[in-house]
Amino acid sequence: MEDYADLAIKSISDNQGFQLAQVRFVNIRQENINYRMGLPFQSNRSFSQGVAVRVRANNAWGFAATNLLDKESIISTAKNAWKIALASANVPRGQQVTLAEEPTYKDEYSVRIDKDPFKMDFEEKASIVQDANKLSFSETDLVRDSMASYNARDLNIHFFSSDGSDIKQRILMIGADISAIAVGTEGPQRRAMDMNMTGGWELVEQFDLMKQAELVKRESIELATKAEKCPKDYKGTLILDPWQLGLQIHESTGHPTELDRVLGYEADFAGTSWMTTDKLGNLQYGNELVNITQDATIPGILGHIKYDDEGVLARRVPIVKEGIFVGYQTDREHASLIGQERSTGNSRADNYNDVPIIRMNSMNLDAPTGDEGFKDIDELIADTKDGIYGIRYKSHSIDDKRLNFQFSTQIGYKIEKGEIVKTLKNISYQGITPEFWGSVSGLTREFELHGHPNCGKGAPNMQTGYVTHGGPWTRFENVHMGIA
Repeated sequence: MEDYADLAIKSISDNQGFQLAQVRFVNIRQENINYRMGLPFQSNRSFSQGVAVRVRANNAWGFAATNLLDKESIISTAKNAWKIALASANVPRGQQVTLAEEPTYKDEYSVRIDKDPFKMDFEEKASIVQDANKLSFSETDLVRDSMASYNARDLNIHFFSSDGSDIKQRILMIGADISAIAVGTEGPQRRAMDMNMTGGWELVEQFDLMKQAELVKRESIELATKAEKCPKDYKGTLILDPWQLGLQIHESTGHPTELDRVLGYEADFAGTSWMTTDKLGNLQYGNELVNITQDATIPGILGHIKYDDEGVLARRVPIVKEGIFVGYQTDREHASLIGQERSTGNSRADNYNDVPIIRMNSMNLDAPTGDEGFKDIDELIADTKDGIYGIRYKSHSIDDKRLNFQFSTQIGYKIEKGEIVKTLKNISYQGITPEFWGSVSGLTREFELHGHPNCGKGAPNMQTGYVTHGGPWTRFENVHMGIA
């Protein structure tokens, strides 16, 4: 492919106004095994491959892609991208920018894979998924629906740029999940568990689908038959587990710090952002306990990469530091628009025929260091006089500036005098972002990170993002819960 990439770049690089060309070869293998109530359900395998050419000319972009990998088709695609760049340059625009600088790299990288699922027997994998699914509804007539699945996405990218980068990456994403819906006297209740990381089948084994099947069966039945409703219109202390905390970060920190939303270049899926550029460096986003960091370099997490789809090296980037908003997620162009010297490495495309856009990868609340904070969730609960502990995401809504929000969790517990006294269902809470993050009163040193493989962004051609969020178990004060 190196020769074809070189020919594609040479076919346009002598043209007047040429600045940069990026050629990205992509092939993706995917496999999904799903069972519902013991029977196969929408399992599939797929493969796609193609090449994208992105051209910068006269400070405008052109993009074209093809799934034909012969020399003539690739050169023709490069010429089409060139024509689109020239046409784009003729459209009146505001500020003209050069791209933020980035060194060039020659590298080959793969995530760690101890047990490649694509080299395993299909029936072996299917049997494990089916057995877990059957266990989740066995010996009870209360579980009326249940599902179990495994999925793998093997992403291989070979990236070339006209300024000298030559980067190969293999990112194998793997996941497993299981859910059960039990029906009691007051209707259905759902409990679900999932795992999404980068690596091999060994991660599915560590997740232990059979163990999770027992948990979702037991807790869905408990929710449907014994759990009390969340107290209505209750204002008090709320503890969130790392999984639910991660969704809170995703919606109220992740999306509003995507710089394309902030600058008005992106407005789909809940709008733009209240975190405008005048707030950078001076907005009191939360209190001094709140440190939120983006870091795609963490091995094993979903969203882990070594380079983004502009060839930018991934790095750790602070977003909120001791409560102050200090950083955006950017690509090379948007970083330059606000005077940043480097991109944060957030330019990603879902497939070869998708234009790279600003995407989250990993954004997490930092845990306390040393002896600060609480040791674990048990210690945090023991320190809580009265409150509610919410676990795992159920639903949410958020306004088009991502400032006001409402979430609900799958299951939770009432805390009284430092002890859990009852199981709760239908826990909901609402807030305004800076007030909510300003109310943090406790963090554990123990933390967890969880992958989320279904972040949607981009219109009219939506792209799927693969991200990780989480952090410590976190306590908030004066939270409005039990919203009708």
